[in-house]
Amino acid sequence: MSFNTFAVSSLPGFARLPADVSGAVAALSARLESKGVSLFISDDWSALEAINARHANSWFPLLPHPASAPTLWVGAADQGGDVVASYGGVLLDCGRQSLGEKLGDLTVFHDAGDAPAEEWCFCASEAAFDTRGRVTWMTAGWTNPAWRGRGLFHPLGHLLRFVSWAAWDVHWWAGVVEEETVPVWNAPGAGRRRLEARPAVLYQQSGVDRCALHLCRFSRAAVTLDAGGILDRLRKAA
Repeated sequence: MSFNTFAVSSLPGFARLPADVSGAVAALSARLESKGVSLFISDDWSALEAINARHANSWFPLLPHPASAPTLWVGAADQGGDVVASYGGVLLDCGRQSLGEKLGDLTVFHDAGDAPAEEWCFCASEAAFDTRGRVTWMTAGWTNPAWRGRGLFHPLGHLLRFVSWAAWDVHWWAGVVEEETVPVWNAPGAGRRRLEARPAVLYQQSGVDRCALHLCRFSRAAVTLDAGGILDRLRKAA
């Protein structure tokens, strides 16, 4: 790996996380690394885009995000240093506009005024319009096909939520789920989330044939409970 990485403990808000969350970061990291991967955090989004392009046959194209928005991603690398799984987050300020409003005017995906003319988004998600404050927009969840079935995808999602809480002091975590991956998010290990049953977000991205999406959202309370559950399961498995 030749891009910028840093340690969880270096994040300014790590010491302020609830005890179960900071404990789950350490325990979950150790559990994942026992599977033969090295975990890292990076703020180099261009590196993630390059990995996405190299693995286009097993990964959706990354959703765009506002160029001015802070980003970070967590990843797992094999013993050769190749990234085999990832999960990314984009910080959205939904203080003046709800997430639903920002989806509707495309400022979830682009800075105001920068969206291509052919793009549009229609949002009828109740949860999205209820989501305000600092939001981690969850994206770029992927596992290399050779590593699927080894329990990386959802644990990395948990780590992304823990890490972005420490980095940005967010109130909510939200993302969109493609129709074919809804079963993955209804499987054990996904965490306490609200996954809307109907695809209430319709997004036409420039040059990409993708439209109907389900909104998935996590609260602080849910993420804290997930952390406690992770600790309990790992203690019982020890």
